[in-house]
Amino acid sequence: MATPPYPLHPEPMKKNWLERNPLWKIPLGCLTLFVLLAAFVIILMTVITSSFRHSDVYRQAIAQATASLQVRERIGEPIKPDWLISGELNVSGSSGKANLVIPISGPRGRGRIHAAAQKSGGVWRFTYLQVDVANQSPSIDLLSTEPSEKRDF
Repeated sequence: MATPPYPLHPEPMKKNWLERNPLWKIPLGCLTLFVLLAAFVIILMTVITSSFRHSDVYRQAIAQATASLQVRERIGEPIKPDWLISGELNVSGSSGKANLVIPISGPRGRGRIHAAAQKSGGVWRFTYLQVDVANQSPSIDLLSTEPSEKRDF
């Protein structure tokens, strides 16, 4: 009589680590969920921040701040925008509205650009543009033609 091609008494299947330790399923599931949620939040913040950074109003606000002698004296050069921008930006064709807070830093300190602007006819016009330097006052008004110390209001 011929022998069968398979053993008559097969070896039991080996269990993997998770099957041998079933109590680890809940913590590992929670950890996986937390990692996925954190990745989603990071991706969402990156998309929002990059949309702010690529807007014309953001670029104009940064350009005016870096062109200001008072800002360069207080913060130092080079002035670099920091990562987390807050505010709102609504653009619809050639019109829009922006209200942004842009953190900046330099070798001498940190500050924030507060910008409010309206877009009409494809052109952004600032209604408010000031730089607040950390631990220093007064704020630097980037829309005035005179330094803030010389104004009388």
